[in-house]
Amino acid sequence: MVVGAGDRGYDAYTRLFLDEPETGRIVGVAEPDPGRRRRFAERYSVADAACHESWEELFDRPKFADFALIATGDRHHVEPTLAAIDAGYHVLLEKPMALDVEDCERIVAAADAQGVTLGVCHVYRYSHLFAELHRLVAAGAVGQVVTVQQSENVSFWHYAHSYVRGHTRRSDVPWLLQKSCHDLDLVSWVAGAPASRVVSFLRPTELTGANAPEGAPDFCIEGCPHAATCPYDAVAIYKDLRPVLGDLALAERPLGLGPAAKVLQRVRPRLVDSKVDLLRTRAEWWRWPVSAVTDDHTPEGLDHALRTTRWGRCAWKVGDNDQPSSQTVLVEFANGVNASFTLHSNSYRSMRQVRVDGTTGSIVGELHALDGWLRVADHVSGKVRELRVPTAYDGHGGGERPLFRDFLDSLRTGTQPVASGHASLESHRIAFAAMRSAQDGCVVELG
Repeated sequence: MVVGAGDRGYDAYTRLFLDEPETGRIVGVAEPDPGRRRRFAERYSVADAACHESWEELFDRPKFADFALIATGDRHHVEPTLAAIDAGYHVLLEKPMALDVEDCERIVAAADAQGVTLGVCHVYRYSHLFAELHRLVAAGAVGQVVTVQQSENVSFWHYAHSYVRGHTRRSDVPWLLQKSCHDLDLVSWVAGAPASRVVSFLRPTELTGANAPEGAPDFCIEGCPHAATCPYDAVAIYKDLRPVLGDLALAERPLGLGPAAKVLQRVRPRLVDSKVDLLRTRAEWWRWPVSAVTDDHTPEGLDHALRTTRWGRCAWKVGDNDQPSSQTVLVEFANGVNASFTLHSNSYRSMRQVRVDGTTGSIVGELHALDGWLRVADHVSGKVRELRVPTAYDGHGGGERPLFRDFLDSLRTGTQPVASGHASLESHRIAFAAMRSAQDGCVVELG
């Protein structure tokens, strides 16, 4: 069963059941939005009697499934997860587990006490690049690990979309936790030991009313005099798709995608304005990020949303956003590995970069939306070999389906998934320690 039929619950993992029905099926859903609930039920053929408005209704029923996927909003993970565990369901939980360490520990302890499997959706452990990186490190490609350096480079427009205008614009769900518990999990996984000390620094956002360009209207679509030079212009992001197509134009794989995106950048305005319905329809884009703006998939619906919702507001005038624009975390692990991680909001494109240096070699890597590479250097021979990781079509570097398969396999075999609740707890401990360090200006010791 699925709790929360938004993007992650509807589209990320359970599509596997549509492509390979022998692996399982969805028999229940809880979703407060009637449109999303109906859409989910139609796609997954869920009976009306098993479609519920709330998770309370779902878990009040006698147990009728093997596991629950908890894909509610970040602020609403704890109670439905505990209810599912109490009802005897195995649980696959979207990250972050919870918004404080005590609730994370409650969830893990409850799963242990009930004897159910708890997996957390740290999809990047299963991505082509990071799975191969971990395999190389475990096989001794760098000798003993000495340092790990990682960065999550969030593109300027993605930051404006998700962390200024978006659902996670408020720091009561810390950006570091919501966006980068993935990265802290990866750093911890590669380091191979618990964290012992953490220190962190952050920079407040520049996107506030005090810094708004002179003469900028409240909504970009009203005609901003700075539109031609503003990187955050909502019309350019959601209607013209300027940054999306710009990012795709830089892609090296799949072969031909980059040149095709460059061509589309030039011809799309004419297609959108075409009187030929087929051409105009083909030029429309209703997937992320546009899908977050409106469920009315018509040009008129998008225009209305850009005039009336925060998605269309001037990025400097959203008003209630306070996520930082960058944060750096330094971690000392119990085995002596030193690690650094930087999250920032001003990259020309979204990507993750990683470097692992050890006593006998180094590995450097870069992961984009669809492609990535690793370079492995040997200190003795001086040889450097490059590994081109497979093109990722299914999201998060190719990690979504492998994560889901691993969780399903763990239920069949009685083993723990790679991204277990206990494994996830370590990244959350680091994140909460980093937030405390940044706030109090101190080094946080972890027992």
